[in-house]
Amino acid sequence: MQLDGGNILPLSGDEFHDLMMPLEIGEPKNIAVAVSGGGDSMALALLLHQWCLNNHVKLHAVTVDHGLRKASKQEAKDVSKWLEKLNIHHEILSWIGEKPTSNIQDKARKARYDLISKWCKSKEIDHVFVAHHKDDQAETFLIRLFRGSGVDGLSAMEKVSRLPVEGYEKDAIKIYRPLLSIGKERLLKTLEEMGQTWVTDPSNENEAFTRIKIRKLLNDTQIEGLDRERLTATATKMSRVKSLLDQLTDHAESELVNYHPLGYAELSRNFSQNLHEEIALRLLSRLLKKVSGAKHPGRYQKLFTLFENLKQVDFSGQTLCGVIVYKNEKGQIIFVREAVSINDEKTITDKKQLLWDNRFIVNSKETSGKVIAFSNEMKATLFEQHPEVKGDIYKNFESHVLRDKLLQTLPIILTNDEKIILPNFLFADKNQIQVGVFSASFQH
Repeated sequence: MQLDGGNILPLSGDEFHDLMMPLEIGEPKNIAVAVSGGGDSMALALLLHQWCLNNHVKLHAVTVDHGLRKASKQEAKDVSKWLEKLNIHHEILSWIGEKPTSNIQDKARKARYDLISKWCKSKEIDHVFVAHHKDDQAETFLIRLFRGSGVDGLSAMEKVSRLPVEGYEKDAIKIYRPLLSIGKERLLKTLEEMGQTWVTDPSNENEAFTRIKIRKLLNDTQIEGLDRERLTATATKMSRVKSLLDQLTDHAESELVNYHPLGYAELSRNFSQNLHEEIALRLLSRLLKKVSGAKHPGRYQKLFTLFENLKQVDFSGQTLCGVIVYKNEKGQIIFVREAVSINDEKTITDKKQLLWDNRFIVNSKETSGKVIAFSNEMKATLFEQHPEVKGDIYKNFESHVLRDKLLQTLPIILTNDEKIILPNFLFADKNQIQVGVFSASFQH
């Protein structure tokens, strides 16, 4: 219950327990909570503290000092004092380097998640709790509506998702949002009940930021229906629609797409005749993301132009989102990573397993060196040193068109002593390999 005779009630421990149940976090020994010091995150930290005591879980709190305001350093120290009084372990992470002058909130968010991700991995923590609540949900919905977002953008935030940083599934750190159904006022009331103060960020009153303008609109509007309850309910409905569309796209992908271990995809030439336009567009978007390793497939209009172009009999090819799209001799649609778009050189670390170009998981074992693209220069060097390997590699390709586009987009290891090591998937006969190889797999 939220109201008592018109008064807002604090969130009880029993209610919070019920909010935690659907998250199905398992039985972790350690969890983390991101605490800015604001009322939302302070309330979450204190509620989690009690929950952890009841469930024998160690709670770690982390604050990111973005360095965007003079007071931020002291505020982070204040948070430390408040939490340490409760015996909650707390650390401060600082965003070092040049600060942005535009799109500040989005860039700060990315930096925050990057810092938290690295910190979590160093602590072997893979559960991070954040204090997004009902008001955030409503504000995000309106922001995205005004930007012209479709179903995906208008869908409600998920209670459980992956931390939005570069990485692959095995290393994924999960974000948990137990407060999405709770309004901000209840969280502040909870802190008042606990006698806990919090930080008031003056940027939350700065109407230069879109989110603050939206917040003011929701607070001041007289328009019936333009309220947080209605907006969050609509976002939830959009989530159900998104879930259905994702299922239909999954089915289309399994029926019409073939992913090759070498990192390219083949799409049925008649795909647009068998699919609703929305599912066809989603399928193209998914293909572009997987083959390019990008998080986003580019703007909708460019995606729609590709969709229309693929219907043409004389389609001669197109490049979009770092992917070359063309039709092969059989009329099938091929998606290949664009070599000139690859700018990923990774030094091999003690971890010995890394994600290259957001597409290939590379297992380097005892090798030292760096992972780079199999450029034409590297290929010429290899074939000069090991001419017998050329035929083995070329056996993988029926078409020289695909071969010449694709080989440049594959990972190789250049060792510290300038030896070239190749991915094992280039060799069908593992017993006849005459050069060094490493294990690699295409993530799709």
